[in-house]
Amino acid sequence: MSETQFLRVCRVSDRSFIRRSLAAWQITANFPAGRLHQGKKMDSSPVLKKGDINTNSVQLIDEEKRFAKNLETYVDACYMNKSEDDSGLNYHIVSVFGSQSTGKSTLLNKLFGTQFDVMDEEKRQQTTKGIWFSHANYIASHDETNPKTENKKNVYVLDVEGVDGREKADDKDFERKSALFALATSEVLIVNIFEHQVGLYQGANMELLKTVMEVNLSLFHKQAERCLLLFVIRDFTGLTPLSNLGQSLEADMNRIWADLNKPEECKDSKLVDFFDLKFASISHKHYQPEKFDSDIRKLGDDFSNETFFANNRYHKKIPIDAWALYSQQIWEQIENNKDLDLPTQQILVSRFKCNEISTALYDEIFDKEFNKLTLPEKDPLESCKVFKALRSKCLELYDQQASRYKSAVYLETRKELELKMDLKLKDFQSRILGLLIEKLVTELDSAYAALKKSKTTSNFEETLKYVIDETLDKFETASSQYILVDDSEVSEIYAQNLKVHSELLMAKLKDFSDRMRNKESTALVNKLGKKFQIKIKEYLIEEVTQPTDDLWDKVMSQFDQIVEKLLRTYEYGQGYDFQLGLKEGNDLLHLKIMKMIWKKYDVLVHDFINEDTVSRILRNVFEDKFKFDDKGLPIVWKDFNQLDSRFNKSKEETLKLLPLLGTMRLSNGKTV
Repeated sequence: MSETQFLRVCRVSDRSFIRRSLAAWQITANFPAGRLHQGKKMDSSPVLKKGDINTNSVQLIDEEKRFAKNLETYVDACYMNKSEDDSGLNYHIVSVFGSQSTGKSTLLNKLFGTQFDVMDEEKRQQTTKGIWFSHANYIASHDETNPKTENKKNVYVLDVEGVDGREKADDKDFERKSALFALATSEVLIVNIFEHQVGLYQGANMELLKTVMEVNLSLFHKQAERCLLLFVIRDFTGLTPLSNLGQSLEADMNRIWADLNKPEECKDSKLVDFFDLKFASISHKHYQPEKFDSDIRKLGDDFSNETFFANNRYHKKIPIDAWALYSQQIWEQIENNKDLDLPTQQILVSRFKCNEISTALYDEIFDKEFNKLTLPEKDPLESCKVFKALRSKCLELYDQQASRYKSAVYLETRKELELKMDLKLKDFQSRILGLLIEKLVTELDSAYAALKKSKTTSNFEETLKYVIDETLDKFETASSQYILVDDSEVSEIYAQNLKVHSELLMAKLKDFSDRMRNKESTALVNKLGKKFQIKIKEYLIEEVTQPTDDLWDKVMSQFDQIVEKLLRTYEYGQGYDFQLGLKEGNDLLHLKIMKMIWKKYDVLVHDFINEDTVSRILRNVFEDKFKFDDKGLPIVWKDFNQLDSRFNKSKEETLKLLPLLGTMRLSNGKTV
């Protein structure tokens, strides 16, 4: 995404900040040159000069009570012209109230360098209609070297239509609504009043002050939010000290306050709980022009040196890029005669702006940069570094812009942005973890075979444990580098995803372990069966070839001895441990081994003792008995009777062996 494309989706006042942020990101995130900007050189934010913008005032709310549509552009352009403050809180809103044709616009033009229309001296007819808005071009100052101080604090001025004029003599609704709007948006409310009107507890000015206090209560009775009432006493003669005039005005204010119908929760409240009062005087414009200018410059110094704005005591804490939206929503609520809940409005504005920032960052930076990497799985470590930097920088940009808004909304939307990015990164993490598991599993057999061949380990269980532990270590090492959040963060999504894949790997390792145990179990059964077969075969052939009456007793005795020797290595307590990690499966394996031994034994006996073998054995026995005596010496036949007798005896003894070879019966009568 090019910087120009991203800047289009941002508010004008955000652009300087965004440009610097993107430039810093390209450096700190270690992206190749041109990755973000297609090889274009990053330029610095343009500085608007005085002639680049229209410094005239704009009609914020017209006489038909319609809100201006071009306010945001005007506010942002003026703000950029004066400051590069990233917080967006380096501004102040000042509004002016008073009777019509009392020189409010003239005062503002002299004090702040605005260009509000002023009254025609001859016609003495109302000029300000509705509410006008202007950025102060300068602030008047007593400093002779600099009588027009630069408006570094970005003072914006609301010029409110005067009360008690002929054009709106009966329209008290607009007076109330304009007062409500000014209090909801302004920090300092200038009340323009002639000296001769001070102390006259009657007339339009008292009605105006009563209106101001009533709407202030309706706004802030649940949440005391202070406002500065700055009384500017016009055509001041000096005959009555300013302090006395101030005391008189304060007394009038307190009387008005006492007479107000207050909400129950505010019935005991005092004027000072909601308002700070300050007083200034200005001499007559025509009779004392030099003193008039001097008084205005003195008042301007109080605005420049923050006498009125100290510690942002009255600031609404709405960043400048959201002020146009905030003020528009305030006016819509007022115009529709809805209860005006400022905290709720501030939350709604914060939510709108935070969502706007979050959406712009996700769509124009995160999503586009994420999709630029094709097949990120090919180099997962590098891709993780890129995505981690991308995620962190989006959150950093979000923090720098959105932290200016309501904390709860800012944090809530931040979590939503995190979740949105993390869900997308989770899919990538799942793919690379899946590929890692697949690779590790395919290496298990070769790793096991190599370790077994090296004879580094002493038995199967140790070999298997070594291979599994090594695999788990590899997974832990690799997966720890697949984390896509900063070390200081804890992400449930990634933790859960890692847990799922860890469990998947454990399941595959269990399958491998079971397969290897089955393989080793089968090999052990076959090995012991073969050893038994070799040993018993020699003994069986020897004993059966020259059978005796206790043939099977001797064979079974040898059987037990061979089995005992074969299993002696695996004896463990009262049972056996074949060192395959079987635990409860050792008894089952022992049973399999015995079945194999008996199977080998059965096959061996039946293969060896068949009809031909038995015939040969019996023939050999008969011949031995017939031809040799008990000492094994050849018999010398003396006559046929001896021959015949020997033949019958040998035959009889040989035939007795036939049942012995036909059935494996022990001397105790039991059949094997």
